[in-house]
Order: sequence, then structure tokens, then C-alpha cells
Amino acid sequence: MIRAGFLILAATFAAFSARAEEATVAVAANFLTTAETLAAAYEAATGDRIVLAHGSTGRLYAQIANGAPFDVFLAADAARPAALEEAGRSAARQTYALGQLVLVARTPLDDPAEAMTGRTVALADPAVAPYGVAAVEVLQRIGATPGALVHGDSVGQVAALFTTGNAEMAFLAASQLPLLGDDIQAARFDGLYAPIVQDAVLLDRGTENAVARGFFDYLAGPAAAEMIRAAGYGVPE
Repeated sequence: MIRAGFLILAATFAAFSARAEEATVAVAANFLTTAETLAAAYEAATGDRIVLAHGSTGRLYAQIANGAPFDVFLAADAARPAALEEAGRSAARQTYALGQLVLVARTPLDDPAEAMTGRTVALADPAVAPYGVAAVEVLQRIGATPGALVHGDSVGQVAALFTTGNAEMAFLAASQLPLLGDDIQAARFDGLYAPIVQDAVLLDRGTENAVARGFFDYLAGPAAAEMIRAAGYGVPE
């Protein structure tokens, strides 16, 4: 009787372990909320688990280069995924989203350059965050002269600077707008910055991980594209 009970328990544990397969995905801060939606949908469809780690693209890239245990990397640019590919650190690469930059404020933005004059404006650090690079391009193109620029490590930190009142205006990803409330004003700058092409890579660590491969492939499917588009991104044709 005891032995039979032990065998049943062992079989149950083995079955649970088989279902508990997972992959660890490093995701750029701008895409975190959307990645959570995608991961939940994938988990519901497969029973597997997606563990998300987020931060600026530059910081995540540095962690991967130093051996961080990630299976998939969802970057906010194409340069760092390409660098990983060239270094032999990835098995596959694809574009999963096209980022959209916005300037947000609590006051009208009919003339963004004039609105920024003398104001404190937050943007992601261009040294590590592609959205910060795009923001700097916009500032230069429109000739804006903010009173002060404050940097966050990622657009997630930039949003926190704005919502806590430590910045009067902020450059964010369009996907973050629903998180800010209905009273926020936003301005777009299509054509005034280089396209924010966001690439994903299946890293060498994830090559033998069926969950990592499955999630990477899922990103290129129609269900994922619909969710990505609904979140405020463009999707590759």
C-alpha cells in the first residue's frame, strides 16, 4: 500500500514536472506590458511558462554578453540582436515590432517645441535605450530647447519620472499611453526619427529549449501580431 502510494505520488510529480517547462525571456522595458500579454496567451495555449526579465536594451545586452541565463531576447533595436548574431550567440533573429515614439504632457502639445521651452523633459538614456536615441533625434529636428533634460535608464523609468511629477513632459513608447490615464496629452513625430525596429533573437542557450523556440515562433504568428498592433506598435509585413 505504501509502495503503491509512493508510485502514484512519483508519477504525479513527474507529470507536473513535464508540464512545468519554461523559458526565460529578456524584454526591453518599452515592450514589457505587451510581452506580459503575449506570455499569458502563450501559456494558456501551451501550458508552458514564460519568465520575463526586463530592463533597457543596452543593460540586457550587456547581461547577455556576460552570460546571463536568458533564452530569448526581445530588444528595442536591431543593432544589438545583430551583434549577438554576429558573435554566434543566437540561432535565429526576426523583427517582431516597430516602435512608436510619443511626447506626453499634462498640458496642450499643439506646438511641441514651444511647449518644451523651459520645461523639464524626461527621456530614456540614449546610451542604453533606443527610444532615447529617437528622442534626441526629435529634439534636434524640431529645435526644441527644454529647460532641463532628465534621463531614465529605460522608458519604464521615464514613465515613473513623469507620473511622480519629477518631469513635466516625457518621451515614451506609444504602448505606454493607456497606463497614464485619460487626461494626458500626446504628440507623435512620425518621420522625424529613424525607425525603431525591434528585433528578437533566439539565444544560444535557448536553442535546445522547446518552449523558447515555441515562443520565438509564436511572436511571428498572426495572433501575436494582432496583440502587438493593438498595443500601439507597427508590425512587419
